[in-house]
Amino acid sequence: MGNGKADERGQYGAARPATMRLARVHGKGDMRIDEVPVPKIGARDVLVRIGATGVCGSDLGYVAGGGLGGDAELLEPLAIGHEFAGTVEQVGDEVVGIAPGQRCAVNPDRGMIGGGGGTGAFAPFILIPDARAEQDICFIPDTLPFDRAALAEPLSVSLHGINIGGVTPDSKVVVLGAGPIGLCTVICLRHRGVENIVVADLSDARLERARALGASVTINPGRERMVEKIGQAHGTGERFGMPFVGTDVFIDAAGSPKALEDVLDVAKFRAQIVIVALHKKPVPMNLWKMMANEFSVSGSIADDRKDEFLECLAMLASGSIDVSPLISHHFDFDRLEEAFETAANVDGSAKVIVTFPQAA
Repeated sequence: MGNGKADERGQYGAARPATMRLARVHGKGDMRIDEVPVPKIGARDVLVRIGATGVCGSDLGYVAGGGLGGDAELLEPLAIGHEFAGTVEQVGDEVVGIAPGQRCAVNPDRGMIGGGGGTGAFAPFILIPDARAEQDICFIPDTLPFDRAALAEPLSVSLHGINIGGVTPDSKVVVLGAGPIGLCTVICLRHRGVENIVVADLSDARLERARALGASVTINPGRERMVEKIGQAHGTGERFGMPFVGTDVFIDAAGSPKALEDVLDVAKFRAQIVIVALHKKPVPMNLWKMMANEFSVSGSIADDRKDEFLECLAMLASGSIDVSPLISHHFDFDRLEEAFETAANVDGSAKVIVTFPQAA
Protein backbone atom coordinates (compact mmCIF):
# COMPACT_ATOMS: atom_id res chain seq x y z
CA MET A 1 0.00 0.00 0.00
CA GLY A 2 2.93 2.30 -0.60
CA ASN A 3 2.46 5.68 -2.20
CA GLY A 4 5.23 5.42 -4.77
CA LYS A 5 8.28 7.63 -4.53
CA ALA A 6 6.72 10.26 -2.34
CA ASP A 7 7.74 13.85 -2.86
CA GLU A 8 8.32 16.30 -0.05
CA ARG A 9 4.63 17.01 0.37
CA GLY A 10 2.53 15.80 3.22
CA GLN A 11 -0.74 13.92 3.17
CA TYR A 12 -2.71 17.15 2.73
CA GLY A 13 -0.65 18.39 -0.19
CA ALA A 14 1.20 21.07 1.77
CA ALA A 15 4.93 21.19 1.25
CA ARG A 16 6.91 19.74 4.14
CA PRO A 17 9.80 21.76 5.52
CA ALA A 18 13.31 20.53 4.83
CA THR A 19 14.30 20.73 8.50
CA MET A 20 12.63 20.30 11.87
CA ARG A 21 13.36 20.73 15.56
CA LEU A 22 14.34 17.65 17.56
CA ALA A 23 14.95 17.39 21.32
CA ARG A 24 18.25 15.70 22.10
CA VAL A 25 20.46 15.21 25.15
CA HIS A 26 24.01 16.51 24.75
CA GLY A 27 25.27 15.93 28.28
CA LYS A 28 24.26 16.04 31.93
CA GLY A 29 21.42 18.52 32.32
CA ASP A 30 21.91 19.59 28.71
CA MET A 31 18.79 19.11 26.57
CA ARG A 32 18.75 21.09 23.34
CA ILE A 33 16.29 21.62 20.54
CA ASP A 34 18.44 20.93 17.49
CA GLU A 35 17.58 21.81 13.90
CA VAL A 36 17.90 18.62 11.87
CA PRO A 37 16.73 17.43 8.42
CA VAL A 38 13.23 16.00 8.22
CA PRO A 39 13.84 12.24 7.77
CA LYS A 40 13.63 10.79 4.28
CA ILE A 41 11.89 7.45 4.04
CA GLY A 42 13.17 4.28 2.43
CA ALA A 43 11.09 1.64 0.67
CA ARG A 44 10.01 -0.08 3.89
CA ASP A 45 9.73 3.01 6.09
CA VAL A 46 6.92 5.24 7.31
CA LEU A 47 7.06 8.91 8.27
CA VAL A 48 4.66 9.91 11.05
CA ARG A 49 3.53 13.46 11.78
CA ILE A 50 3.43 13.55 15.59
CA GLY A 51 0.34 14.87 17.35
CA ALA A 52 1.23 14.28 21.01
CA THR A 53 4.15 12.91 23.04
CA GLY A 54 4.19 12.10 26.74
CA VAL A 55 7.07 13.01 29.04
CA CYS A 56 8.35 9.84 30.72
CA GLY A 57 10.43 9.57 33.86
CA SER A 58 13.14 7.94 31.77
CA ASP A 59 13.26 11.10 29.61
CA LEU A 60 13.92 13.14 32.76
CA GLY A 61 16.57 10.60 33.76
CA TYR A 62 18.31 10.77 30.39
CA VAL A 63 18.54 14.54 30.66
CA ALA A 64 19.73 14.52 34.28
CA GLY A 65 22.26 11.74 33.69
CA GLY A 66 23.43 12.94 30.29
CA GLY A 67 22.63 9.69 28.48
CA LEU A 68 21.12 6.24 28.82
CA GLY A 69 22.73 5.62 32.20
CA GLY A 70 25.52 3.43 33.45
CA ASP A 71 29.10 4.13 32.49
CA ALA A 72 28.50 4.39 28.74
CA GLU A 73 29.90 7.58 27.24
CA LEU A 74 27.52 9.67 25.15
CA LEU A 75 29.18 9.56 21.73
CA GLU A 76 26.47 11.52 19.91
CA PRO A 77 23.39 13.48 20.95
CA LEU A 78 20.60 11.25 22.28
CA ALA A 79 17.16 11.77 20.75
CA ILE A 80 14.41 11.32 23.36
CA GLY A 81 10.65 10.78 23.43
CA HIS A 82 8.91 7.41 23.04
CA GLU A 83 5.27 7.83 24.15
CA PHE A 84 3.51 9.23 21.10
CA ALA A 85 0.71 9.20 18.57
CA GLY A 86 0.05 10.99 15.30
CA THR A 87 -0.82 10.60 11.63
CA VAL A 88 0.89 8.62 8.91
CA GLU A 89 2.48 11.26 6.70
CA GLN A 90 4.38 9.27 4.06
CA VAL A 91 4.77 5.58 3.21
CA GLY A 92 7.53 3.71 1.39
CA ASP A 93 6.82 1.70 -1.75
CA GLU A 94 7.18 -1.71 -0.08
CA VAL A 95 5.15 -0.99 3.06
CA VAL A 96 2.03 -3.15 3.35
CA GLY A 97 -1.22 -2.26 5.12
CA ILE A 98 -0.34 1.34 6.00
CA ALA A 99 -1.50 4.45 4.13
CA PRO A 100 -1.04 8.21 4.47
CA GLY A 101 -3.69 9.85 6.62
CA GLN A 102 -4.16 6.92 9.01
CA ARG A 103 -4.14 7.92 12.68
CA CYS A 104 -1.88 5.80 14.85
CA ALA A 105 0.03 5.24 18.03
CA VAL A 106 3.53 3.82 17.65
CA ASN A 107 4.98 0.96 19.67
CA PRO A 108 8.60 2.10 20.17
CA ASP A 109 10.09 -1.27 21.12
CA ARG A 110 11.73 -2.59 17.96
CA GLY A 111 13.51 0.58 16.93
CA MET A 112 14.44 1.60 20.50
CA ILE A 113 12.73 4.89 19.72
CA GLY A 114 13.71 7.58 22.19
CA GLY A 115 16.04 5.19 23.99
CA GLY A 116 19.19 4.94 21.95
CA GLY A 117 17.79 4.00 18.56
CA GLY A 118 18.65 7.32 16.93
CA THR A 119 15.11 8.68 16.65
CA GLY A 120 12.94 10.49 19.17
CA ALA A 121 9.37 11.73 19.40
CA PHE A 122 9.92 15.24 20.70
CA ALA A 123 9.81 16.49 17.12
CA PRO A 124 7.08 17.20 14.56
CA PHE A 125 8.03 14.16 12.43
CA ILE A 126 9.56 10.77 13.12
CA LEU A 127 10.82 7.98 10.88
CA ILE A 128 9.62 4.45 11.66
CA PRO A 129 11.99 2.05 9.87
CA ASP A 130 10.76 -1.28 8.50
CA ALA A 131 7.27 -0.34 9.65
CA ARG A 132 4.70 -3.08 10.22
CA ALA A 133 0.95 -2.55 10.50
CA GLU A 134 -0.50 -3.28 13.96
CA GLN A 135 2.94 -4.10 15.31
CA ASP A 136 4.86 -0.83 15.12
CA ILE A 137 2.15 1.36 13.54
CA CYS A 138 -1.03 0.68 15.54
CA PHE A 139 -4.15 2.31 14.15
CA ILE A 140 -6.56 4.37 16.26
CA PRO A 141 -10.09 5.62 15.57
CA ASP A 142 -10.92 9.25 14.88
CA THR A 143 -12.70 9.37 18.24
CA LEU A 144 -9.49 8.77 20.22
CA PRO A 145 -7.51 12.00 20.75
CA PHE A 146 -3.75 11.87 20.26
CA ASP A 147 -3.02 12.73 23.89
CA ARG A 148 -5.02 9.71 25.04
CA ALA A 149 -3.51 7.43 22.39
CA ALA A 150 0.00 8.41 23.55
CA LEU A 151 -0.88 6.82 26.91
CA ALA A 152 -0.80 3.35 25.31
CA GLU A 153 2.96 3.18 25.83
CA PRO A 154 3.09 3.75 29.62
CA LEU A 155 -0.15 1.80 30.09
CA SER A 156 1.35 -1.20 28.29
CA VAL A 157 4.40 -1.00 30.56
CA SER A 158 2.04 -1.38 33.50
CA LEU A 159 -0.06 -4.09 31.84
CA HIS A 160 3.09 -6.10 31.14
CA GLY A 161 3.95 -6.04 34.85
CA ILE A 162 0.41 -7.09 35.74
CA ASN A 163 0.67 -10.02 33.34
CA ILE A 164 4.00 -11.09 34.80
CA GLY A 165 2.41 -11.00 38.25
CA GLY A 166 -0.40 -13.29 37.15
CA VAL A 167 -3.05 -10.89 38.41
CA THR A 168 -6.67 -12.08 38.27
CA PRO A 169 -9.86 -10.11 39.01
CA ASP A 170 -9.90 -11.61 42.54
CA SER A 171 -6.30 -10.63 43.33
CA LYS A 172 -5.47 -8.37 46.24
CA VAL A 173 -2.90 -5.98 44.81
CA VAL A 174 -0.58 -3.38 46.31
CA VAL A 175 0.98 -0.75 44.04
CA LEU A 176 4.05 0.97 45.44
CA GLY A 177 4.24 4.45 43.93
CA ALA A 178 1.57 6.70 42.43
CA GLY A 179 3.69 8.33 39.77
CA PRO A 180 2.64 7.95 36.12
CA ILE A 181 3.48 4.23 35.95
CA GLY A 182 1.83 3.53 39.29
CA LEU A 183 -1.28 5.39 38.15
CA CYS A 184 -1.21 3.51 34.83
CA THR A 185 -1.06 0.31 36.86
CA VAL A 186 -4.24 1.30 38.71
CA ILE A 187 -5.97 1.92 35.36
CA CYS A 188 -4.86 -1.45 33.98
CA LEU A 189 -5.90 -3.27 37.15
CA ARG A 190 -9.34 -1.70 36.83
CA HIS A 191 -9.39 -2.73 33.17
CA ARG A 192 -8.67 -6.33 34.21
CA GLY A 193 -11.53 -6.26 36.73
CA VAL A 194 -9.46 -5.90 39.92
CA GLU A 195 -11.22 -4.00 42.70
CA ASN A 196 -9.02 -4.57 45.77
CA ILE A 197 -6.23 -2.09 44.96
CA VAL A 198 -4.00 -0.48 47.60
CA VAL A 199 -1.66 2.32 46.54
CA ALA A 200 1.18 3.75 48.64
CA ASP A 201 3.01 7.01 47.92
CA LEU A 202 4.51 9.93 49.83
CA SER A 203 2.58 12.52 47.79
CA ASP A 204 -1.00 13.24 48.86
CA ALA A 205 -1.67 14.85 45.46
CA ARG A 206 -0.69 11.67 43.64
CA LEU A 207 -2.71 9.54 46.07
CA GLU A 208 -5.73 11.70 45.27
CA ARG A 209 -5.25 10.89 41.58
CA ALA A 210 -4.94 7.19 42.45
CA ARG A 211 -8.30 7.32 44.23
CA ALA A 212 -9.85 9.14 41.29
CA LEU A 213 -8.63 6.36 39.00
CA GLY A 214 -10.01 3.58 41.18
CA ALA A 215 -7.67 2.75 44.08
CA SER A 216 -9.74 1.36 46.95
CA VAL A 217 -7.21 2.26 49.68
CA THR A 218 -4.36 4.76 49.65
CA ILE A 219 -1.49 5.01 52.15
CA ASN A 220 1.04 7.76 52.80
CA PRO A 221 4.01 5.99 54.47
CA GLY A 222 5.32 9.37 55.57
CA ARG A 223 2.69 9.50 58.30
CA GLU A 224 1.07 6.04 58.31
CA ARG A 225 2.39 2.55 59.06
CA MET A 226 2.33 1.10 55.55
CA VAL A 227 2.47 -2.60 56.46
CA GLU A 228 -0.18 -2.17 59.14
CA LYS A 229 -2.52 -0.39 56.72
CA ILE A 230 -1.95 -3.05 54.04
CA GLY A 231 -2.80 -5.71 56.61
CA GLN A 232 -6.01 -3.91 57.49
CA ALA A 233 -7.00 -3.87 53.81
CA HIS A 234 -5.82 -7.37 52.80
CA GLY A 235 -5.78 -9.32 56.02
CA THR A 236 -2.90 -10.77 58.05
CA GLY A 237 -1.58 -14.13 59.22
CA GLU A 238 1.45 -16.03 60.43
CA ARG A 239 3.59 -18.79 58.90
CA PHE A 240 6.54 -20.44 60.66
CA GLY A 241 6.23 -17.73 63.31
CA MET A 242 6.58 -14.97 60.70
CA PRO A 243 3.77 -12.43 60.20
CA PHE A 244 2.49 -11.80 56.68
CA VAL A 245 -0.13 -9.69 54.92
CA GLY A 246 -2.74 -11.16 52.59
CA THR A 247 -1.62 -9.36 49.45
CA ASP A 248 -1.42 -11.61 46.38
CA VAL A 249 0.64 -9.32 44.13
CA PHE A 250 2.90 -6.37 44.93
CA ILE A 251 3.84 -4.13 42.00
CA ASP A 252 6.81 -1.87 42.68
CA ALA A 253 6.44 1.28 40.61
CA ALA A 254 8.25 3.46 43.16
CA GLY A 255 11.89 2.36 43.22
CA SER A 256 12.04 2.98 46.98
CA PRO A 257 14.40 0.51 48.70
CA LYS A 258 12.69 1.02 52.08
CA ALA A 259 9.19 0.35 50.71
CA LEU A 260 10.36 -2.74 48.83
CA GLU A 261 12.22 -4.10 51.88
CA ASP A 262 9.06 -3.62 53.96
CA VAL A 263 6.85 -5.65 51.62
CA LEU A 264 9.49 -8.35 51.08
CA ASP A 265 9.52 -8.79 54.84
CA VAL A 266 5.76 -9.54 55.00
CA ALA A 267 5.08 -11.26 51.66
CA LYS A 268 2.79 -14.26 52.13
CA PHE A 269 3.12 -17.82 50.85
CA ARG A 270 3.50 -17.71 47.06
CA ALA A 271 2.94 -13.98 46.76
CA GLN A 272 4.22 -12.31 43.58
CA ILE A 273 6.46 -9.22 43.69
CA VAL A 274 6.95 -7.48 40.33
CA ILE A 275 9.64 -4.83 39.92
CA VAL A 276 8.60 -2.26 37.30
CA ALA A 277 10.52 0.66 38.84
CA LEU A 278 14.16 1.47 38.19
CA HIS A 279 16.21 0.81 41.33
CA LYS A 280 19.53 2.61 41.21
CA LYS A 281 21.05 0.76 44.16
CA PRO A 282 20.98 -2.90 45.30
CA VAL A 283 18.24 -3.85 47.76
CA PRO A 284 18.95 -6.48 50.45
CA MET A 285 16.57 -9.46 50.58
CA ASN A 286 16.04 -12.14 53.21
CA LEU A 287 16.43 -15.26 51.09
CA TRP A 288 15.40 -17.51 53.97
CA LYS A 289 11.99 -15.84 54.02
CA MET A 290 11.81 -16.11 50.24
CA MET A 291 12.55 -19.83 50.45
CA ALA A 292 10.20 -20.47 53.37
CA ASN A 293 7.28 -18.57 51.85
CA GLU A 294 8.01 -19.51 48.24
CA PHE A 295 7.27 -15.99 47.05
CA SER A 296 8.61 -14.86 43.69
CA VAL A 297 10.35 -11.64 42.67
CA SER A 298 10.23 -10.83 38.95
CA GLY A 299 11.48 -7.95 36.86
CA SER A 300 9.39 -6.29 34.16
CA ILE A 301 10.91 -4.13 31.43
CA ALA A 302 8.22 -4.41 28.72
CA ASP A 303 10.41 -4.35 25.62
CA ASP A 304 8.33 -6.88 23.67
CA ARG A 305 4.66 -6.11 24.30
CA LYS A 306 2.78 -5.87 21.01
CA ASP A 307 -0.34 -7.58 22.37
CA GLU A 308 -0.36 -5.48 25.53
CA PHE A 309 0.12 -2.28 23.51
CA LEU A 310 -2.85 -3.16 21.30
CA GLU A 311 -4.96 -4.13 24.32
CA CYS A 312 -4.28 -0.76 25.94
CA LEU A 313 -5.19 1.08 22.74
CA ALA A 314 -8.46 -0.85 22.55
CA MET A 315 -9.19 0.03 26.19
CA LEU A 316 -8.51 3.71 25.52
CA ALA A 317 -10.65 3.70 22.38
CA SER A 318 -13.55 2.06 24.21
CA GLY A 319 -13.66 4.76 26.87
CA SER A 320 -14.48 2.07 29.45
CA ILE A 321 -12.24 3.76 32.03
CA ASP A 322 -11.91 7.50 32.53
CA VAL A 323 -8.17 8.13 32.24
CA SER A 324 -8.42 11.92 32.44
CA PRO A 325 -7.06 12.11 36.04
CA LEU A 326 -3.78 10.67 34.71
CA ILE A 327 -3.04 13.67 32.47
CA SER A 328 -2.16 16.73 34.52
CA HIS A 329 -0.74 19.13 31.91
CA HIS A 330 -0.56 19.88 28.19
CA PHE A 331 2.23 21.99 26.68
CA ASP A 332 2.92 23.04 23.10
CA PHE A 333 6.27 21.83 21.75
CA ASP A 334 7.51 25.42 21.94
CA ARG A 335 7.30 25.07 25.74
CA LEU A 336 9.19 21.78 25.99
CA GLU A 337 11.58 22.95 28.69
CA GLU A 338 8.62 24.04 30.83
CA ALA A 339 6.97 20.67 30.21
CA PHE A 340 10.05 18.87 31.56
CA GLU A 341 10.28 21.14 34.58
CA THR A 342 6.61 20.48 35.34
CA ALA A 343 6.99 16.71 34.93
CA ALA A 344 9.83 16.78 37.47
CA ASN A 345 7.49 18.28 40.08
CA VAL A 346 6.20 15.20 41.92
CA ASP A 347 3.36 16.91 43.77
CA GLY A 348 2.35 19.20 40.95
CA SER A 349 2.07 16.81 38.02
CA ALA A 350 1.22 13.34 36.77
CA LYS A 351 1.46 12.62 33.04
CA VAL A 352 2.61 15.68 31.08
CA ILE A 353 1.75 15.73 27.36
CA VAL A 354 3.54 17.75 24.68
CA THR A 355 1.40 18.60 21.66
CA PHE A 356 2.25 19.40 18.05
CA PRO A 357 0.19 21.19 15.40
CA GLN A 358 -1.42 19.04 12.72
CA ALA A 359 -1.57 20.06 9.06
CA ALA A 360 -4.80 21.86 8.15
